Amino acid sequence: MQADARAVRRAYELGRLKTSLRRALYVVVPFALVTTIVTGREALVWLPVTFAIWTFAHFRGEALLRGAFFGLAGGIVTYLLPLSILRPCCSPEAMTAAAAAGRDCCTMPGACLLAGGLIGFTLAAFVPVGKDRVRTALGMALGVASVAVLKCATLFGAEALGLVGGVLAGVLGATVARRLFVKPST
Repeated sequence: MQADARAVRRAYELGRLKTSLRRALYVVVPFALVTTIVTGREALVWLPVTFAIWTFAHFRGEALLRGAFFGLAGGIVTYLLPLSILRPCCSPEAMTAAAAAGRDCCTMPGACLLAGGLIGFTLAAFVPVGKDRVRTALGMALGVASVAVLKCATLFGAEALGLVGGVLAGVLGATVARRLFVKPST
């Protein structure tokens, strides 16, 4: 009897995994195309991370998946941020010239952290007040990270960490503050 229950459970989980893998492609393939056009082929190295995040989100489902879709919207915003915001110490012309020469004109992880924090804090407004708020916030953070990691391929390590870290800190910090200071309506 135990062996039958384990076999059924295993078949169920494998079916969920196959479905999650297929559904993750619905998000990843369009972003792979956009990334190739906007950021360049070098960013596709990070595509397995995006695929793993979306497979996990679909596998877990419920609040985590809902949050991931909200986070996807925030990730799109991070993806649309021009490099002149993320690297304010360089003019667009200087960035182009430096890239052509194979060097960098500047790095500013603080600007990336600030931009990411603002996006994350804004996203936190969409976290519902209720029992699933932590899972939803985690899903948002994962959704943003799945797209921001592709944008960050054009940045240097500290800038990439600043942008993704700022988003994560904004979402999680605002969610924790909301949980501590806002009482759910009954």
